Amino acid sequence: MRYRDLIKEIEDGTVASAYLFEGEEGYFKEEALKKLREALVSPGYEDFDYEDLSCRDASISHLLESINILPFRGERRLVVVRDMDSSSPAHGKALIEYLRNPVPSTCLVGLGRKFNRKTKLYGTFRERGKVVSFYPLRDEEVVDWIRGRVKKEGKRISPQAGMYLQESVGNDLQRLRGEIEKLILFSHPKASIEKEDVQNLVGEGREPGIFDLTRAIRERKVPRALLSLSQLLDTGEKPTRIHALVAREIKILLRLKEKGGRIAPDEACSIIFPGKGHYTRFYWDIARSYIQASEGFTQEELINGYHQLVETELSIKTGREDERRALEKMILSLLVR
Repeated sequence: MRYRDLIKEIEDGTVASAYLFEGEEGYFKEEALKKLREALVSPGYEDFDYEDLSCRDASISHLLESINILPFRGERRLVVVRDMDSSSPAHGKALIEYLRNPVPSTCLVGLGRKFNRKTKLYGTFRERGKVVSFYPLRDEEVVDWIRGRVKKEGKRISPQAGMYLQESVGNDLQRLRGEIEKLILFSHPKASIEKEDVQNLVGEGREPGIFDLTRAIRERKVPRALLSLSQLLDTGEKPTRIHALVAREIKILLRLKEKGGRIAPDEACSIIFPGKGHYTRFYWDIARSYIQASEGFTQEELINGYHQLVETELSIKTGREDERRALEKMILSLLVR
């Protein structure tokens, strides 16, 4: 069985008592686990009806106890057992015995990268449960995945931009998801992501981009912010663009701070992504990170920081001060208490 077949079964309400996830594509494994959690575990009851273990750490007694516990709420309980491909013979024997007479209310998911398909454990999972294979996508499949991921968030990405992103970052879907998040955030309010956007933000996938600087500012990481700034300037990034995006960050944090911490994700999204209208969980996650970041600043600091941004812009445009020095002073003024 492949990933898409599993997702279709879950959406149709069909969940087996046991799965074995094999293969090297970790991103899709985690997406599948997320779908299973949403389907089986009631919100707020994750501490009771969901458990994530590893064959490297959990004893046999702990493992068996976990998969035999009845659900606290709802009809099913989800137990994830990682590193099953490196389990001891004793762990394997215990799991085989369990699979012969599984608990109906438990969904057991075993994870591993590469299994010996001739072992009794693998054969028992295939006979008593379902084996799901997670193989890395080919280059052209990755470009299609990028396009679909961007479309899901209400934007478009040009074919040239999609191919350039894949070439720059590679086929690691987890890394690509992070880069897509940056692109969506910093291309707003444009409806389409172009190759130039990818070049400006992602580059060749080796040097920090604008996103690294703005994130360091949100997290008040002074050394990292100064290093990112230096690398951006050394690679030819325009000081005016750096200033504009830092100013955007401070404006967002200031508006969130003015709400006094009492702000819903949708309202925060309307500040970060004005005019979009509909916000998915993806945008809510970004909004929550901004809300958390705003709590690390006082309102007075953000107001003073905005005034410093105005002064820095004037210094850069009039040539009153060296651009690098002006931006460094701006960063220090924003972040040093």
